[in-house]
Amino acid sequence: HNIIHIKLLKWLDVSFFKAYWSIYIDSLTAVMLCVVNIVSFLVHLYSVGYMSHDNHKQRFMAYLSLFTFFMLVLVTSDNLLQLFVGWEGVGLSSFLLIGFWFKKKSAANAAIKAFLVNRVGDIGLALSIILIALTFKTIEYQQIFIQLDRSYEECFSLFGIKFSVIDSICLLMFIGCMGKSAQIGLHTWLPDAMEGPTPVSALIHAATMVTAGVFLVARCSFIFEQSIIALNMITIIGAITCLFAASIAIVQNDIKKVIAYSTCSQLGYMFFACGVSAYSVAIFHLMTHAFFKALLFLGAGSVIHAINDEQDIRKMGGLYKLLPKSYTLMWIGSLALAGIYPFAGYFSKDLILESAYLSNTSYGDFAFCMGIIAALLTAFYSWRLIILVFHKKTKLEKNIVQNIHDAPKSMFIPMIVLAIGAIFSGYVGEYIFEMTNSSSDFWNHSLAVTQKSNGELYMLPFLVKHMPIIAGLFGILIAYIIYANTKKIACFISEKFNFIYKILLNKYYFDEIYNFLFVDFIKKISNIFWKIFDNSIIDGIPNILARCVYNVSRISRGLQTGVINHYSLIMFIGLLTIMIFIIFY
Repeated sequence: HNIIHIKLLKWLDVSFFKAYWSIYIDSLTAVMLCVVNIVSFLVHLYSVGYMSHDNHKQRFMAYLSLFTFFMLVLVTSDNLLQLFVGWEGVGLSSFLLIGFWFKKKSAANAAIKAFLVNRVGDIGLALSIILIALTFKTIEYQQIFIQLDRSYEECFSLFGIKFSVIDSICLLMFIGCMGKSAQIGLHTWLPDAMEGPTPVSALIHAATMVTAGVFLVARCSFIFEQSIIALNMITIIGAITCLFAASIAIVQNDIKKVIAYSTCSQLGYMFFACGVSAYSVAIFHLMTHAFFKALLFLGAGSVIHAINDEQDIRKMGGLYKLLPKSYTLMWIGSLALAGIYPFAGYFSKDLILESAYLSNTSYGDFAFCMGIIAALLTAFYSWRLIILVFHKKTKLEKNIVQNIHDAPKSMFIPMIVLAIGAIFSGYVGEYIFEMTNSSSDFWNHSLAVTQKSNGELYMLPFLVKHMPIIAGLFGILIAYIIYANTKKIACFISEKFNFIYKILLNKYYFDEIYNFLFVDFIKKISNIFWKIFDNSIIDGIPNILARCVYNVSRISRGLQTGVINHYSLIMFIGLLTIMIFIIFY
C-alpha cells in the first residue's frame, strides 16, 4: 500500500505558483488504473471486430488510445492543473469519437453539443482551481489537505456579499463534476453521445469520461468534508438524477439510449454515496459498474452489428435463438445492473443505499427513498429491454434474419471477460480488498474516513437491508407482466397516462427548454449584433473607406485621357500655379 510519487519535470514556476508533471499512485489511483486499463483494452480488442469494415478504423483506434491516455493523465495527477489537462483532453477525445462519423449530421451535432455542455461545467472547475491556488498558494493535493484547517473559516467578498472559500471551492468543483458525469441539468449531452460507434459508448460510460467526476469528488474528499452545504447539494443532485434518468429509461426505444440513461442513473447513486461521505462505496460501485455497463454496451453493439445497425427495440424480438451468446451475456449484464444477488451490482448498489440510510440525515433519507424507487425502475427497464430485444415474435425483415450472425471471437472474448467481472468483482471488492470500508488498510488514507463502519451496516433492519433486492425483483416481475405476453397492457398504460408518457418520452423537455431559454435567445441576440455591429460597424467602416477611395480614384481616372496635349496643359497649369505661389507667398 505504499504511495508512488514521481515528479517527472517542473512544468510551471511563476511566483508562488508551481506545478510539476507527476505520476501519483495511491490506492484510489490504483483502482482507477485497473478499471480504465482493463475496460479500455477490452474495448480496443472488441473494436477490431466491430470496426473491421470501416474505412477509417486506424483513425478510430488512434482516438480511442488518445481518450485512454488523457484519462490516465487525469487519474495519475498529483495536482489540479495536471488533472485539468486530462479533464479537458478527455472532453476533446469524446468530441472526436462522438463525431467520428462526421458526415452524419446528427453525429456532428451530438459531438458539438457534448463539447459545449461540458464547457459549462469546466468553467466551474477552472474557477475552483483558481480559487484554490489563490487561497492555498498551491495546487498539489497533499499540500492543500494539510492546510484545510487553517482555511476553513476564510471568506471572500464579491459585489459586497461574503462567501465561504471552502463552500465556494466545493460547489464550483461539483459543477464541473456535474457536467462531466452528466448529472441533472448538465446531462443532455449523454444520450446524444450514442451517435458515435458503440465501442465509444462503452468506453465513455464505463471507464473514462463520466467516471471522472466521481473520481474528482473522491480524490478531493478531504476538501468536501469541510463543506456540509456542498455534501448536501451532492446528495440531493445525485438522488434526483438517479430517479430522473431511470424514469426516462423506462420509455426509451433506442437500445443504446436505454443503457445511456441507466449510466446517468447509476452515476447519481455514486454521487449521493459521496454526499453521505461513503466515498469508498462510491468507488466500489464505480468499479463494478464499469464491468457490467461495458458488457451491456458491447452486448448491444453485438446485436446492432448482427441486424444491420438497427437500434429500435420495437423492431427487434426473437433474437435469443439467433444470437444465443449475446443473449446470455446481456442477461448477466442486466442482472448485475438490476442489483440481483450474486452479481456485482448487488454488492455495491445495496451498500450505497445502506450508507444513505445510516447517515441519519434528512438528505440521506431522501436519497435512500429515491434510490429504492430508482432500483425498481432499473430492474424494470433492464427486463423491458431483454424481453423486447430477445423474446416476443421477431419483427425483423426476412433477409436480415436469414443473414444474422452472432459476434466473432474478437468481439465475443472481451464480452466474456467483462461478464466474469460483472459476476465476481463484487466479491473481490468487498471480501478480498475490503473496498467498502474507507478506514480499511486497503485505502491507506487516500479517502476521507467518516462513513459508518461495516459492523453498523450489518446491523440494519431486515427490511431495509433487503429492500433493494426486493425492489429489483418486483421491477423484473412488473416488466414481465407488462411485456412478456402481450402489448395490450403497455398500450393501455401509455394511453391512460399519456401526459406522463409524453413527458418521459421527451426527456422532461430539457432540450426544448434549453433551446427556448438559451439557444433561441442567443440566436436572437447574435442576430441583432450581426445586423447592428457586424454589418453596420465592423463591415460598414471598411466599406465606406473603400467607397471613398473608389470615388477619388474614379475622379482622378478622368484625368488619364491618353492625349499628350492634355498632359502638357496640366503640366503648364501646375508649373504656373507653383510659380505664382513662390512669387506671392
